[in-house]
Amino acid sequence: MAEARGGVDLVGHTMIRLSAGALGPLSQIDNLVVQPPKEEHRWIGTATAKVGEWRAALRSTYIRWALAINGLEVAADKYADSTWRRNNNQFFVHGLGASGIEVLSVWDGQTASEAHRKTMPMLAAFGIIDLYAGLEEVVFDLYRTYLDQHRRVLLKGDECRPLRQLMRAASSDATQQPAWEKAWSERLNKWQRKKLYDGLADVFRSFCRQTGLKEPSTYKHTTVDTWCEAIDAIAILRHCLVHGAKVVPPELASFSSKPYRLTFDFKENEPLAVTLTHLMGVQLFCEQILSAVNVSLAEMALGPPAPPTP
Repeated sequence: MAEARGGVDLVGHTMIRLSAGALGPLSQIDNLVVQPPKEEHRWIGTATAKVGEWRAALRSTYIRWALAINGLEVAADKYADSTWRRNNNQFFVHGLGASGIEVLSVWDGQTASEAHRKTMPMLAAFGIIDLYAGLEEVVFDLYRTYLDQHRRVLLKGDECRPLRQLMRAASSDATQQPAWEKAWSERLNKWQRKKLYDGLADVFRSFCRQTGLKEPSTYKHTTVDTWCEAIDAIAILRHCLVHGAKVVPPELASFSSKPYRLTFDFKENEPLAVTLTHLMGVQLFCEQILSAVNVSLAEMALGPPAPPTP
């Protein structure tokens, strides 16, 4: 995830290469990396190789916010402890003033404890905003991986004629390759900047429509459409939090009544209050959609799994 948001991998992932033959005991496998037999699916091999990195990044994002919330809980318990209070300790809040570092507030233990607990919902809200940003990165990286192999998709129309000419020149003249790759990168970035305004759910839906990706063959209760509904609900919640909404909008309340509502339990026009449970629900969805897309990609490249032997 973006370093600007403090991205650090707290999970990591290990690649286990499997070949034909009997397998010994294996640890839990979260991601399938496939080698597609068809050249047209080469992008799928690249995408499935990225799933582990995406999962580690999103899971690490959740863990960082969970750690921060846990730190507030530990601090709240510490300052409420009778031993800390009995020593007449005081909690100082420092900030930068005109003359340098200044004391902004001085609290007793109980006040400090309550302040830490009141801060917890804010971290849950910020965690959802951060997870949404990470999910956005994943969706665009996935889409870009497909487009990077199918470049003609973004080279249609008169305005792209110079790019098509440069692509043809690079195919026969290696000296033109750097210029073509630079021009392609700029075209892809321009496409993403414009696509951002479509909304993440519509971007993911467009990707599925363009590539033909569907839910895995074994899925019975959710579809690409329900995944998009969930992405849209997370986006609505994120926008509410970023823009300071005070009450639950009808769209968020409506999604909260669906069977696939994540952990959303919002009621229309009630105060918008985000908890760790909501953050957990978004994190679980990120895990599940990565698993679903991973299996779907594998089925696109290799075909659905054989039915069990009776």
